[in-house]
Amino acid sequence: MGMPINVRELLDRDASEYEILAHRRTTTLTQAAEACEIPLDQLVRAVVLVDGKGLLMAVLPAEHVLDFDALCTLLHRELELVPGHQLGAIFEDCEPGSYPPLAPAYDLDVIVDEAVAAMPVITFEPGTHTSLVQMSQAAYRRLIGDARRGVFSRPASTLIADGQAITHVVEQFTPARVKRDIEEFHELPALPTTAAGILQLAADPRANARQLAEVIEQDPALSAQVLRYANSSLYGYSGQIKTLQSAIARVLGFEYVLNLALGFSIGKSLKVPQDGPFGMDAFWKHSVFAARLVETLGQKLPGKMRPPRGTAYLAGLLQNLGRLVLGHTFQPEFFILNRFSQANPDMPTCELERNVLGVTHDQIGAWLMEAWGLPDELVTAVRHHHDPDYWDRHAVYSQLVLIANRALAVHGLGEQDTPGLPDFSLQMLELDPRTVSEEANKLFENKEELEDLAQRLAA
Repeated sequence: MGMPINVRELLDRDASEYEILAHRRTTTLTQAAEACEIPLDQLVRAVVLVDGKGLLMAVLPAEHVLDFDALCTLLHRELELVPGHQLGAIFEDCEPGSYPPLAPAYDLDVIVDEAVAAMPVITFEPGTHTSLVQMSQAAYRRLIGDARRGVFSRPASTLIADGQAITHVVEQFTPARVKRDIEEFHELPALPTTAAGILQLAADPRANARQLAEVIEQDPALSAQVLRYANSSLYGYSGQIKTLQSAIARVLGFEYVLNLALGFSIGKSLKVPQDGPFGMDAFWKHSVFAARLVETLGQKLPGKMRPPRGTAYLAGLLQNLGRLVLGHTFQPEFFILNRFSQANPDMPTCELERNVLGVTHDQIGAWLMEAWGLPDELVTAVRHHHDPDYWDRHAVYSQLVLIANRALAVHGLGEQDTPGLPDFSLQMLELDPRTVSEEANKLFENKEELEDLAQRLAA
């Protein structure tokens, strides 16, 4: 995609001196800065807000977060973020997620943070994820005209908050509308077509490997991932698997491939930024390691409680689905959540989500799975994988995920809200803590294939 027409016309009309920095396609400003080999502190971004008086664009440094309390006080307005799905109507010629800080191009009122006004060089995305525009401060001022200025942002690195101060900090940096929208949560993403087809097969007792292969083949990227898994050393097949039907019949099994494909299809359908504590890179790395460990530990359980391999794998893979939904549906809020997490690395993530958003990723993930009609075992695993006290129906799945996560955290992967393996959970599942540690160690001794899979899924 070329530069949006509204942006191009504004630049040409004002005869501004600027430079276009082309780069590979990226999803975040951090990635764009890295691709162009420029410091992130040269970039600015736009946040669009609304109240009864209309729309307002706030321009702030890319590495800052918006102080809603300061902005509303400064302007004597009750501003709220414009939901991500409505931004497309405002920036109709721009790529989703790339909104240029050029208010005149879109007939918006604007206020500029003093930190931006102090920057000698201004760089921003012009409405496309494949280039940056760079210009002097003077040129930028000419473009945006007589814009109001004020102090209404703060570097994310300063948002260190202890448990008692977090409520006040959240009130500053999170608009009240966020909690209302997420609690109501009317706009659940639709179940992907491939996933719907897989679920139909799962409900058909006469379904076979050929039918499953035909559904998966509709998605070439998904087909490639399943074949790559079947040919990996993880499953020890000595020959070369070239067809999906062979992968199902000879190596992985029908039920396992069904769940593997279902997880990959669902995860890939939700788009969030690559980087950050909750970005795609972190999500898939943790997910594939956790899925494999949950699957392995499940096979160590006594026969009476041993779960099917595929369902156990999928429970580990999709445990943090709710976090992807947050990033997919509430992009500005997801940005804030990532910044808070980076600034408060010692705060448990569920507590952080509850304070920032009023809801946690396990709640949202469970709501979505129920809406999609996914199996109760998965809903339970997603809803209760942080709760060592849950021992109701299908608890084996949530407890296996909890144990796997604690074991992975020892190796620095994922979150460590509570350190150490949960003794009672291990006793209830009749799992030896030494076995859990040994299986986790094996994953990291031969981690290359899992890391490669995670990178491919995150791409």
